[in-house]
Amino acid sequence: MAHDIGVRGVDVYSQACRTTPLVERKSAERTGISLYGWGVKPDKELYVSESQELTLAVHLSGARRVRVFTDGGLSRRFSRPGDITLIPRGQSISYLTDGEVEFATAHFPLDAAKIFRDVAGDRLLNLPHCLFAIRDDYVVSSVRTLMRAPALSSRNTRHYVTHLLNSLAWHLVRVVADGNAEPVRLAQWQPAADGALREPDFDAAIAQIDARLGDRIGLQELADHAGMGRTRFCEKFTQRFGCSPHRFILRRRIEKAKALLREGRSNVTAIAYELGFSSPSHFSVAFKAATHVSPLEFAALANAG
Repeated sequence: MAHDIGVRGVDVYSQACRTTPLVERKSAERTGISLYGWGVKPDKELYVSESQELTLAVHLSGARRVRVFTDGGLSRRFSRPGDITLIPRGQSISYLTDGEVEFATAHFPLDAAKIFRDVAGDRLLNLPHCLFAIRDDYVVSSVRTLMRAPALSSRNTRHYVTHLLNSLAWHLVRVVADGNAEPVRLAQWQPAADGALREPDFDAAIAQIDARLGDRIGLQELADHAGMGRTRFCEKFTQRFGCSPHRFILRRRIEKAKALLREGRSNVTAIAYELGFSSPSHFSVAFKAATHVSPLEFAALANAG
C-alpha cells in the first residue's frame, strides 16, 4: 500500500469529509470498537483512504444514489438509505453520490477479535473484499439506537453501548459467514495532486459517441463509461478537448455527415435523422454554422472536386 495504514478509521473519514463526527460511541472494553455519526455535504466524489480497521458504513438518509468505484469501473448497484457496506482494512474506497448523505461508520480493529470465540471473527476482521449496498434492518436499527444513546457519562451507559457494539459485531460475523452478499473489488488508486480521483477514460466515452451518433446519449451515461462523476467528467472533458461534450458530439455528427455527402449520399433528410438531428432544418442550420455552406452546397462542391 502507498499509504501508512496504521491510522484509525475515524481519522480517514474525518479527513475525507473535512469535518468531525457529530456522534461518538465507544466500547468500554479493550476491543477498540467505535461508532461515529456523520452529517455532511460531501463532494460528488468522496475518497476515503485506507485504515487499519474494518469499517462498517451505514447509509442512514439523504441521497438515494450512492455508488463506488470498482476495478471494473463505476458500480452498477446503488447504496440507498437502509443499506450497509463493509470495507476491509487496508483498502481505500471512493464514493460517488448525487447529494447530501447522512451516514454512520463503525470501526473494528484487530483487537475486536477478543469478543469472538472462533475463526468466524477472524474471517470478518480480515475480510478480503468489500461487501457493498446490503440491505440490513438489524444493523440500521442498532446503529440508530447507538446514536440516540446518551453520551458516556455513566458506567451503566458505557456497558449499554458496549453490549450494543458487541452485538453488532456478532451480527456482522453472521452476515459474512452466510455468504449471501456479492463481494466487490474496490478500485485501488490514489487521488491526484489537485484532489481529482483519476483521469476519465476518454477513449471509452468517445467510442460510445462514435458508435451511437444517431442516439441521444446523456452526459451521465458518458461519465459512467469514463468511470467518473458527471460534473468532474464535464470539467475534464472540456479541458482536454476545448469544448463541452455536447459540442464535441455535434462536431462528430457534422464530420460524419460530411463523409456521407462525399460518398454521394444526397438525401439530406435521411442523413439528418440517421445522425440524431431533430429535423432536416436543424441539421442544415448546424451544418452551415460549422462549414459555412449548406449540406447540398457541400455535396456539390465535393462531387465537383
